[in-house]
Amino acid sequence: MTEKKDPPKEAPKPIHPDVPITATGQVISSPVTPDWQKVLYTPERSEKYLNGELNLREYHAISGPEMLQMAQIAFNLYSSGRYTEAETMFNGLIALEPTEAYYHTALGCVYMAQDEYEKAKEQFDHALALDPKELASYLNRGEVHLRLGNIMEAANDLKACVDLDKTGKDPLAMRARVLAAAALELIEGADDGGKPAASASAKKAEPAKAPAKPAAPAKKAEPAKKPAAAPAKKK
Repeated sequence: MTEKKDPPKEAPKPIHPDVPITATGQVISSPVTPDWQKVLYTPERSEKYLNGELNLREYHAISGPEMLQMAQIAFNLYSSGRYTEAETMFNGLIALEPTEAYYHTALGCVYMAQDEYEKAKEQFDHALALDPKELASYLNRGEVHLRLGNIMEAANDLKACVDLDKTGKDPLAMRARVLAAAALELIEGADDGGKPAASASAKKAEPAKAPAKPAAPAKKAEPAKKPAAAPAKKK
């Protein structure tokens, strides 16, 4: 039986075929380098992309502020409950820059808001592999475990979130303490067979609201309704 082989990887096509624009669609009005596409998408740069020396963002020369602007748009979609569009944008940001933990955390929040807990956990796993000090991912993954009935895993993640809060005042860690109390209630209420008993407090817990990227103080004051997302990382 012949083994199927994946098709060879190809360098992506230029994202601005006719008019020089930014990644967020703004026309560049200042003078640009003549034949800029030939300068940017050289065979050498294409080879570096194919060899993994450049990620997709670097290959297309998308700037940090442009990535930040796209992330803000994606967050606003998420905040408005437009989860399908937010999911598409965060997946696109991950494709452009897969090593940015925030995008995985945010996509996990999108899945979590739709009760897709396994998908959410996978994204929080990715985020923590990239940034082991990501409070929001520990909090959110702990809450996912709590909702799935994985009480000990939930307790470990929530403890990790609390331990990372050196000031004792971080809103994410404060929420982790509340959820940890719910996890403790479940553990203490375990039946004789060792299976945790159901807890009303765990089921009723609302997911924490995500601060924008960058964090918006005004939004933090609102009642908690959505999963917590990581604060911005300035490029």
